[in-house]
Amino acid sequence: MKEIELYSNKNYIIESIYIGGGTPSIFPAEDIEEIINALSSSGEVKDDIEFTIEVNPGTIDREKLERYRALGINRVSIGVQTLRREELTTLGRIHTSEEALCSIQLAKDAGFTNINVDLIYGIPGQTLESWKDTLKRVLDLDITHISIYGLMYEPGTPLYKSLIRGEVSPIPEDTEVEMFNITQDILRDYSFFWYELSNYAREDYECRHNITYWEGKDYLGIGSSSHSLIENTRYSNTPNIEAYIEILSKNKTPRVWIEKLTPLERARELIMLGLRMKRGVSLSNIFNRTGVDVKEIFAKNIEKLISLGLVNYDGDRLTLTEYGRLLGNEVFVEFC
Repeated sequence: MKEIELYSNKNYIIESIYIGGGTPSIFPAEDIEEIINALSSSGEVKDDIEFTIEVNPGTIDREKLERYRALGINRVSIGVQTLRREELTTLGRIHTSEEALCSIQLAKDAGFTNINVDLIYGIPGQTLESWKDTLKRVLDLDITHISIYGLMYEPGTPLYKSLIRGEVSPIPEDTEVEMFNITQDILRDYSFFWYELSNYAREDYECRHNITYWEGKDYLGIGSSSHSLIENTRYSNTPNIEAYIEILSKNKTPRVWIEKLTPLERARELIMLGLRMKRGVSLSNIFNRTGVDVKEIFAKNIEKLISLGLVNYDGDRLTLTEYGRLLGNEVFVEFC
């Protein structure tokens, strides 16, 4: 709230709000209300705002969810990950599959009509059948949005350490590809369409807040470790919570890293972010925003990607092919 107050004179127009995690739902609803009140007094909040909060199973009940709705939160994102007990244990999750399914139903009972669920495939020990079971059981609850991520072994995490010690083994690559392919078929059967590499929605339920990131628009991050992009400049808050509190006590912003993007850096970023989306990216639009002629600078890179079957190109708009969706990082590296 103190940090929000520091930006209250900027005349920001708030088009979307996303209270993310960690696990913000661990707080009492009264704390969330205080934060929302601070936001409401810091800038102009648009009437048709998309307002999301992330919740984890086991940290919410119907009363808390009903309070969220009364506060104007109209979208909830639930970190389910999987419905198999052994897979939840591998991921270090503390909730059960029953709690996960109950959380979705509680959100619906509380009046939420825009519900996202996060799932992960490629978990050690996961099979094609267990993945299909998780996916279908979640979709049968009539949600509106789903984010599906292939498992990443992030350095420093317990799972990464288990991998290094040989305690877990990655699933075979061909199995992971098969999981990806079957996911597309199942989601189409449930009337979901992909609009970003890891995100699928029913019609008119795309996440407007996240699209802001992928389109390279401005956003303001609040809190320890948060990032912002304002007028082609990136900011990062200190990740040290004690330092965060101390800096704010002196009425200073907790930003410890600032990077002014050059036109070329901005252009590269717009390409890589835009290519994540199904509609891809317009190179003429990038030129209009940055003054950089990426058609000329990356002509050979684009030609290479076309020859590999990773992108489609109509002379202006670049989009990923179905094969390119599987190898997105190999596409993005061409523009680094």
